[in-house]
Amino acid sequence: MELLACIRSLGGVAPTFRLLRMGWTGRALAAAVHRGTIVRVRQGWYASSFEPTDNLAAWRVGGRLTCVSGAAFFGLSMRSTGVIHIAVSPTASRLRDPSDMGRRLTPKAGAVIHWRPPRAGSAFVESPLTCLLDMCHCESPEYVVAAVDSALHAGLISRGAWLRELANLPLRLRLQLADVDGRSESIIESLSRFRCRAVGLRVRIQVTLAPGLRVDLVIGERLVVEVDGREHHSDPSAFERDRIRDARLTALGYRVLHFSYSQVMHNWPSVEAAILAAVGNGDHRLHA
Repeated sequence: MELLACIRSLGGVAPTFRLLRMGWTGRALAAAVHRGTIVRVRQGWYASSFEPTDNLAAWRVGGRLTCVSGAAFFGLSMRSTGVIHIAVSPTASRLRDPSDMGRRLTPKAGAVIHWRPPRAGSAFVESPLTCLLDMCHCESPEYVVAAVDSALHAGLISRGAWLRELANLPLRLRLQLADVDGRSESIIESLSRFRCRAVGLRVRIQVTLAPGLRVDLVIGERLVVEVDGREHHSDPSAFERDRIRDARLTALGYRVLHFSYSQVMHNWPSVEAAILAAVGNGDHRLHA
């Protein structure tokens, strides 16, 4: 068995003594490090050099990815924080710098440590459910909900398991974090739903209004909100399809508002103002 296959068979990171027992010599390991095939992530531990940077950084520190870093590992909807989050056992010692095992971990290293007993996971990352629970302590509820929506949509967790884990949180936070929905298809859809409900609006998502006509959000009975991460100038056919959809929706008596990824993520007050103005005009109600 080749060296990388041996390391993979041991979970992706391997202690020196296990590799020696499998027939590899110290000289062979040193040669593989020199060739760049494997890396020494901590004293006495080796991993493939092809592992993602964050995976190796977590092991170098002495733990596993969690919170937003774990969510990123699983491809969940989230915003980038630029800081690595690592779960470390309360009894761990000699934590190292994420980029250099020769240096001790310092506050300037750009790492957030989650001190707690180990939970289920793999060699490099905590389980999806654990990562989401750790996000509750670092991220605002709306971003946690967006990540949970994404995990539900991908089938990584169940709604029941998530709700059970919320039992020990304060009531207000528990109610906010319970409003999750696996039908959500993007972070901007999740954020829009959460924020609209936060100001008292009745919101439904992924609503089919006619055959072949499904929309992102419906507020009340008649106000359709579409949030889109696409750049129409690079896809004229998408622009044309959206105009056809808008014409159909208008013919059916709906008012349609469109907002981009940038508007939802970086200029929400203007989005909220437009939605509330439409609601104030009665555009969300059925008209006689």
